[in-house]
Amino acid sequence: MKDTWYSYGSIKYSPEQNLFLLENMDWLESGRWPSQHIESGYIGGAKSRAYKTEGYFVKAIVIIAELNVRLAACGEDGDLVVARYTDGYDEIDLSYRYGGDYWEVISRINSALNYCRGVRRKRQSYQQYKRGRRSYDKKKADR
Repeated sequence: MKDTWYSYGSIKYSPEQNLFLLENMDWLESGRWPSQHIESGYIGGAKSRAYKTEGYFVKAIVIIAELNVRLAACGEDGDLVVARYTDGYDEIDLSYRYGGDYWEVISRINSALNYCRGVRRKRQSYQQYKRGRRSYDKKKADR
């Protein structure tokens, strides 16, 4: 994966941002946001203090909790996404583990990632979402 970093204010749950969140899930669940790892050359400290009304850990936990809720709505497909991008299993291992075809596992992972995208949660269930995508996927394959 390429070295991308997102601030918590820029998270809109796009597929790339979801992959960033999944790769850093352990950090986020412990309340820490991953650092950007760039050197600015600045040595001094802040000149003024800013007082915040919430703990430093709140935003990280809220963001990863929202992604976890969306993945939980996907059921076993959400488990496949977590196993692939957080636990480090590849699609072949997941196809043996969950008893499916290699391409089926890839399709299920992509479907769950697409369901989790967007600023707001989907109003329809994951099963309704998948049913609606079947005709679109069929048209796309016929091209």
